[in-house]
Amino acid sequence: MLWRLALCASVLCTAAAGMVSASNGLKAAPQPDRSWESYFGVVILPSGRVVVAGDKGVVMMTDDGGRTWSRQFLKKGPKYYDLYSIAFTPDTSRGWLVGDAGVIFRTDDRGATWTEQKGPAGLNAALLKIAVFDAQRFCAGGEHGVLLCTSDGGANWNLQKFRDIGFFDIAFSDPNNIWAVGEFATLLHSGDGGKTWQVRSGGEIGKGDPLFSIAFDGSQGLAVGLIGTSLQTSDGGKTWQARELSIGHRSLYTVATLPSHAGEFYAAGEQGLAVLITNGEVTPVPSGVADAIAASAFSPRFGIAAGLSGTLLRSDDSGRHWRSLLNKPQTLLTQAQ
Repeated sequence: MLWRLALCASVLCTAAAGMVSASNGLKAAPQPDRSWESYFGVVILPSGRVVVAGDKGVVMMTDDGGRTWSRQFLKKGPKYYDLYSIAFTPDTSRGWLVGDAGVIFRTDDRGATWTEQKGPAGLNAALLKIAVFDAQRFCAGGEHGVLLCTSDGGANWNLQKFRDIGFFDIAFSDPNNIWAVGEFATLLHSGDGGKTWQVRSGGEIGKGDPLFSIAFDGSQGLAVGLIGTSLQTSDGGKTWQARELSIGHRSLYTVATLPSHAGEFYAAGEQGLAVLITNGEVTPVPSGVADAIAASAFSPRFGIAAGLSGTLLRSDDSGRHWRSLLNKPQTLLTQAQ
């Protein structure tokens, strides 16, 4: 379908067991304008470290709020794979990256080095999102109905395939309750840590618009998707209400909670669209970019948004205002003169 092609193209779409160095021999430096590069995942650690993942195996890290970045490229064997999602344990002792062909990378040093972690036999579909509850429990969702969970840090896996529905996001609301959203307005729920899944909305192939992202803030939950599609809950997921957000029939690809504003969500998507959402009420905010925003994360101090065409943004006021983190010297303009 056209929307899926657009999404995969614009937003999602050792050797193998060796350790990879943090910056691949490069020192931290200001981030230049890399309009050919796209970023799909971002996380902010409690220390303030930001880790960003993107296409062709790129992983970037900053410890100074985005002024300078170190870079590395992760491989599975001889090949680089696009990396779509990154998540860490609450204590940051361990983190994971997932991407094309079911690739999984793990870090035990807050993102400085990464090792490929073997997944279950038969996994070759792209993993589009990973959610981590602690060092033992995490789940990932992806193409062709793949839902992948572990309760022992990846020593054993529970791999399931739900029809042929692609899942774009997955989230824990508590240790046992997990939610996945995807194509055809699909919202799935597991109440047993990912062993079994039940349809809470959609799930019929060919019917309904896709949901791209989901987030929880206590009992408040919000899922967003194509052309303003959304599902909202105020009781921890017991009941959900479908609403069309007033965003001019544009699509939202990422939604995140705001630590300093309980019950309020930041969401962003195509053509730089960015909004704040509270109880279904939408407040537009300027992003300063025209490219799609694919990922966002917030700490109590600041937020980071990342996306297509090298988009890297920072907010210091809970998503209300944003500035670019790209280093764009004016030397080319001077030379042209």
